[in-house]
Amino acid sequence: MPDKKTYTCLFPYSQKNAIIVDSAFCTEIYYSNETKYIEVKVKALIDTGANGTCISHRLASACNLERVSVMKIVSAQGTGLAPVYKADIKLPCGTLFENVLVTEVAGSDNFDVIIGMDILSKGDIALTGSNEGIVFSMCFPTRNNPIDFSTQLQNAT
Repeated sequence: MPDKKTYTCLFPYSQKNAIIVDSAFCTEIYYSNETKYIEVKVKALIDTGANGTCISHRLASACNLERVSVMKIVSAQGTGLAPVYKADIKLPCGTLFENVLVTEVAGSDNFDVIIGMDILSKGDIALTGSNEGIVFSMCFPTRNNPIDFSTQLQNAT
């Protein structure tokens, strides 16, 4: 059984209502007739509403990524075609997902990667409240023991 890797972070209530974490974007680049593997530190939005993982145009351009295909996307901005690249994504817990198909989106000033359900569904994530703010926690790979507050509360009484 693979080792479980975990990460927990507190987001104070004064912050915006988004879970943005430190992650890494890893890819091969071609430089001076050589192939080099680079790891770029990025801010990533945890987005359970995204089916797939996305990267910003800014990050794709900075890494000079080579497009592997084009995909039809539907977003808040509308419907269109977007380039698709292959890359590795490292979560803040240290789990590395290799050869992930990532779709290019416009991006944001706050983050360059959107981690979608293609990755999130492979682990456990939780949001819980505290006096100080929202606690975000992740465990990869999944523990195969779902968090069920209803059962926990019934068993506690």
